[in-house]
Amino acid sequence: METVARKIGNSVGAIFPKDISPEVGETFTISKVGDAYILKPKKEDIFKHADDWVGFRESVTDEDTEWDIMSSQGDEH
Repeated sequence: METVARKIGNSVGAIFPKDISPEVGETFTISKVGDAYILKPKKEDIFKHADDWVGFRESVTDEDTEWDIMSSQGDEH
């Protein structure tokens, strides 16, 4: 798939093909790596509201911690 950069007002933009188009109004961060432009959907900061995390540390069980640090063994991938 390809698209062409177009002048849109005082800016330059690209039109997304219909089968991969994002939701209208969706926000992206743009990075340039070499000659490539990377558009990444901007997500809300999950740590923004400290009250949402009250009690979280206390809710983590020993079993949760074991799963978090588990490493694969043998031929597992």
